[in-house]
Amino acid sequence: MRGIIGIDIGTTHVKTGLFSGEGRLLRLEKAPTPRTYDGWGEVCSPLGLWTEVERQLENIRKNTACRIKGIVVTGMAEAGLIFDRAAGNAATDILLWYDARTESLAGKMNPEEEAEVFSGTGLRDSFKYGIYKFLWLLKEKKIDRERAVWLSVCDYLVWKLTGRIVTDPSFAARTYVYHIGKGCWDLQRIRSFGLEADNFPRAVPSGTIVGETFLEGSGPVPVAIGGHDHVCAAYGMLRHSGAKICDSAGTSETYLGYTERMPEQGFACDSGILYGPWVDEGWFYMANIPSSGHSVEWFRRKLQQRELSYTEMNRHLEQTDPKPTGILYYPYLTGSGSPLYRPDMGASIWGIREDMDIWVVLKGILEGIQYQAAWLLEVMQEAGADTGGGLVCAGGAVRNRTLMQIKADVLNRRIFVPKIHEATLQGAVGLFLRKNGGEDRVDGPELETVYVPNRQRAEEYQAIRKEKYMVLIESLKKLR
Repeated sequence: MRGIIGIDIGTTHVKTGLFSGEGRLLRLEKAPTPRTYDGWGEVCSPLGLWTEVERQLENIRKNTACRIKGIVVTGMAEAGLIFDRAAGNAATDILLWYDARTESLAGKMNPEEEAEVFSGTGLRDSFKYGIYKFLWLLKEKKIDRERAVWLSVCDYLVWKLTGRIVTDPSFAARTYVYHIGKGCWDLQRIRSFGLEADNFPRAVPSGTIVGETFLEGSGPVPVAIGGHDHVCAAYGMLRHSGAKICDSAGTSETYLGYTERMPEQGFACDSGILYGPWVDEGWFYMANIPSSGHSVEWFRRKLQQRELSYTEMNRHLEQTDPKPTGILYYPYLTGSGSPLYRPDMGASIWGIREDMDIWVVLKGILEGIQYQAAWLLEVMQEAGADTGGGLVCAGGAVRNRTLMQIKADVLNRRIFVPKIHEATLQGAVGLFLRKNGGEDRVDGPELETVYVPNRQRAEEYQAIRKEKYMVLIESLKKLR
């Protein structure tokens, strides 16, 4: 029996999954993403990450009779490091995508300049992008630019496995110096930062085999770079589900759909939507909530005297009154994403009353995330995206039944949850097989649960969102 291994480097966890040639998950290894502090914030040690991936690969190798026929790597996008080309090793720690140390480098363009850059990148300016992390590290670590190469965390892992310095378009696009329409590095923009094309890896199509690694019992194993985790998850969920848009709900939350054609007017900066390269030709449109799951983590880890377990938290949530709380939470802990793009905007919470306990407040936080999601879907529809019908949802958040029902009620649409919870890994493996197996051999996700909106609650939530939530956003825009 042959097997395919998928590796997912996420914000919260590192996962390695063994799949059958038909895309069925056979074994999963999982551990927290190794993080430390460097005086500025959380970072990830390249050595710590590689040690964990090696451990997971070895556990899979020792516990399977499969002959491994391929490895594919996916994961978070903007996280990355500087690679020293001359020394042949990592020159810095990995800066995570939400790292705010680069805030002073972003936001320097006027509206006209940002619109022009958007037309090529599909992105609004943000401190989170790779170019700003690259520039910050070059200056603070005093690294020779001629030796430096910016690698996303997944690019780095592919190098560790194969010795090849490559990336794919979905990772390259999140540097903010890659032209997604032309499908190449934007040399003019790169040079405006005092850099050259050699400071970035060669971009190859998503799913491309770029080299080999050796696994005992399997010999030389082909390794492919898969792509941005949100895009791989969407690829896996949308291919056969019939849904037009999917929700990848993790630390950040991304609503993403596929389009074969670039919008006729080009990528419009004022649409409130971001665009990027799909992993199998075409483009995706996207709107995101950067601090979705991050808001829940903030609540359970920092607002309590002790860190709450998910089991305890979910048990208490299921006992709360199913009616709307009336709380208005604005999930901008790391700045606002779509459609405002205000990195300086902070989170806000309104409507807390004396009779509320912490579980009601937590439910109000979950409601606020979904009010924001409903706004994003409206913006996407106004820009011409097809958001009709149900919503297919995957990620760690789907294990929270109360949250999924709130999502169905606030969005007033059916929420489809696939049976497999590792949608990112399955999507990456499916991409590998499609690009390198000659056909699309992986079935679409089997549904585990369908959450149906409660009509009365949906009407109540809609009234709260339109009459209160959206009204206060106009006031929040004026606050710093």
